[in-house]
Amino acid sequence: MRMFTHHALKTPAARPLNDWLAKAGPVSSLMQTARELASLEAEVMALLPPAMRAGVAVAGVRQDARSPGQPNTLVLLAAHGAAAARVRQIVPSLLARLQQRGARIDAVRVRVQPDPARGGWEVEPAPRKPRAPTPAIAVDSMAALEQSLPDSPLRDAVRALVERHRGR
Repeated sequence: MRMFTHHALKTPAARPLNDWLAKAGPVSSLMQTARELASLEAEVMALLPPAMRAGVAVAGVRQDARSPGQPNTLVLLAAHGAAAARVRQIVPSLLARLQQRGARIDAVRVRVQPDPARGGWEVEPAPRKPRAPTPAIAVDSMAALEQSLPDSPLRDAVRALVERHRGR
């Protein structure tokens, strides 16, 4: 798998910091993981059709540490259900192409996770149409039904219904 390096890390000011991060104990493994994830993300984005790239993000690679030998699962995040469905359709070919390029990925999982920063999510609820009032004859019929019922939960429910519609 080819390594992807962000252009900002190639600047002269970033090199000393980059060298320090590469040599510092626990931070170096974090940097290596970040580089591998960035490289994997670049690979995935290169393999996705251009129209799908905006709606998909790489979340990471999961491996169950409790049971060795479990597959390395690439987790992709889709912006909405339609994007997730489309990505799920191409998962077998995407997985095969990633493995051909040398990625140590055994499975791909797609999850839906809307990104509120993308905009367009601030949608007002649809306005409700005002209901026409229940006709008085219908309310009177329900009141007569209530009077004819014995004491029971049904009678209590009909009484509440009558009171609600008379209060309008």
